[in-house]
Amino acid sequence: MSTPSPDGSPSREVGVQSFTYRAFDVDGFCEQLSETPITAVELCDVHVTPESDERDVEATLDRLAETDLDVCGYGVVTVDSPDGVDELLSFASRLGANYLSVEFSPDDDETIETLCAAADDYDLDLAIHNHGPDATYATVEDVTAVLDAHSHERLGACVDTGHYLRLGESPDEVIPALGDRVRALHLKDFLDEDTEAVPGQGQLDVGELLTLLTDHTELAQPLVVEYEADPENPTPAVVEAVEEIRQAEVDRSD
Repeated sequence: MSTPSPDGSPSREVGVQSFTYRAFDVDGFCEQLSETPITAVELCDVHVTPESDERDVEATLDRLAETDLDVCGYGVVTVDSPDGVDELLSFASRLGANYLSVEFSPDDDETIETLCAAADDYDLDLAIHNHGPDATYATVEDVTAVLDAHSHERLGACVDTGHYLRLGESPDEVIPALGDRVRALHLKDFLDEDTEAVPGQGQLDVGELLTLLTDHTELAQPLVVEYEADPENPTPAVVEAVEEIRQAEVDRSD
């Protein structure tokens, strides 16, 4: 859901990656988010997995609904073989996710094709997530190489802005390079390679990012805040991140 910005145009919905709340159980992070502007969550395996008891899955979804939180995605999941792909995507679909943020070997064609076929079956997008220096997917070139080799419409990218910044790759390089293959976005920021900041208070220019997303992508998913620096008390940083986005929207409308 979007809300009007000061110039009357839609504002970007803002979600959160549940790994931000890894020190909390589902009830705990829902309570934390209940008084914030956050309206969506990308769940991760800290809180629920394909192996979770169905009653726990149902309780998780009920608690999120009570807090008016939609499930936009699930991940980040490493998939290292075709085995279990159907179970994984069926589970993500069961959660109501629109996409799966994912990592796999870039030369594992069998797994990639199995994922893409299942993504068609379950009406889900697959979003390759970059994880920074020395990761399987570190640079935007690492991601685009796979996307160029596999043109399946369900296969795209989950842009983690912070991990790209850690490598010196800014949104004005990354977003145009990925274009309409951007299917999800983790809003993260760093002062330097090792020091995380509230999104918009480090190297990340949030206003520029919003313009790039509008000009180069068709991203319909929420901007998902992922803040890892303070797992015991992440909510103030999450709220500040939303404020940075809203202020950038105001500045863009002036």
